[in-house]
Amino acid sequence: MEKFIEKYGEKIIGTQHGFDRIIIKGYIRDFYIDRRFHYFLNHEGCLLKDYNKYVISNSQEIKKRVDSIEQETKCYREFLSSPSIDKEKIAKEILSKDPEKEGLLCILSVTETSQAITVRGNKQTKLKERRCELRRCTHYYFYYNDREFGLMHVRLQSWLPYTIQIYINGKEYLKKQLDKKGIKYQSYNNSITYLKELEEAQKISNRLIEKKWYEVFDSFVQKINPIARRIENILGRVAYSWCIDECEYATDILFKDRETLARLFPRFVEYASLCQVGENIFTFFGRKLNNHYMGEVVSRKKNYQQGFCVKFMMDKNWLKMYDKYSVLRIEITINNSRAFKVRKQGKWLPMGKSISNMYRIAEVAQKCNERYLDSLAILDCKNDLEKEIESLCNSKITKLSGNNANARPYGAFNLLKDFTCKLFNTLMNGAYNIKGFTRKGITEALIKLKAFSPSEMSDMKKLLGKVTRLLSKLRAHGLITRYPKTFKYRVTQKGQEIISRILLFKKMDLWVGLPVMS
Repeated sequence: MEKFIEKYGEKIIGTQHGFDRIIIKGYIRDFYIDRRFHYFLNHEGCLLKDYNKYVISNSQEIKKRVDSIEQETKCYREFLSSPSIDKEKIAKEILSKDPEKEGLLCILSVTETSQAITVRGNKQTKLKERRCELRRCTHYYFYYNDREFGLMHVRLQSWLPYTIQIYINGKEYLKKQLDKKGIKYQSYNNSITYLKELEEAQKISNRLIEKKWYEVFDSFVQKINPIARRIENILGRVAYSWCIDECEYATDILFKDRETLARLFPRFVEYASLCQVGENIFTFFGRKLNNHYMGEVVSRKKNYQQGFCVKFMMDKNWLKMYDKYSVLRIEITINNSRAFKVRKQGKWLPMGKSISNMYRIAEVAQKCNERYLDSLAILDCKNDLEKEIESLCNSKITKLSGNNANARPYGAFNLLKDFTCKLFNTLMNGAYNIKGFTRKGITEALIKLKAFSPSEMSDMKKLLGKVTRLLSKLRAHGLITRYPKTFKYRVTQKGQEIISRILLFKKMDLWVGLPVMS
């Protein structure tokens, strides 16, 4: 990220890292273990044949608790006819009428499909047994304007296993804390566009990781689920285990005004959608290119009503770039935490969804965002590269470093030739940003792209000699450099800027010329 800040530092106010949307789920793990499940039912005096009656009576008990909460708080309550109705919109409308109101705003109930525990007969054993299956049942949504977290909600499933989902927005939390401390800020559509004290705001955002989450979530359970206390007494432990089901971590670049970002953002979108594809995505997620990788890697550009959004997907995790007024947001959505690793007991292991790993999720998410921002720094949005690009079209007389021979001429590049574009595209492979490239690696990559003619392919010795001369020519023009005391090369900063501009022009030209599909 330092490269991006260094390049656009005069145009931005600063940066702000932090969680955006966080979805926490609470499970009663004992209900998924046959022995513990039957132990609980036995203490409740419930036979398997009476299971449905037992669960229905518990659902009625939950409904009575919801009724009592409504009477105590006198909050708004509504049964929704469809799960697709925007529940948050209803809560925001209620909050807009009384912005100072804290606590429970409304209770919304809706019939939804979710994973439930039922008892079914087994035809082979002729016995009843526990099963997990999808079932439609009532879900209660409790929307709060919390004193600490701002607008949030808690969802309770009324059928066993009584799963709880808690939604928290990190930006809402930040705004609440800024209001308490009296720090001036401006916001637009869940993003902060101006901050007077950036360092203090970042400290506040980081504190979200340090919170005692178990205590916070358990307090919500005791308020809304009357059966939780019975479960704890029977099982002899805290009923719910909490895990991070899904979370978004955003890096916001606060530009000084909308006009500045509006001039830069279209170039970012063009470059991202045309050049940052394929193996480059591995680099963003901190992964080395592996030929044995069997997962799916996707890049996508979407045009929403608000503007463009560029997305990259790997291992079910999404990295996105979009703009919000004067804020450029790079955001990673982590759905599969096991794609990353955490150090436990002296070993690096796949990271689980436990809430205790939130600090590690913040670390890897911020690094992913920063790597993507650094990749954008390669793109030169000014028009001062023409002379550098033009020099590639002329031969150059120079002496390579480490060579004691006299200076010698090196040929020019035909920049729009198909072979040159394939060569440049290979050099910009994201995997080479991590460990560089060798003559053999570049040769194999060009062979896969069918860059050489059949006659050249017939003699591998001559082919390697041609690649050697190409690397010398690239070094002479300052596009690549060699690591000291090795046979590995890397693309220089100047080379990244020039090659990215050439590839962007070439790919845009080809893309615009494609026929429109009806």
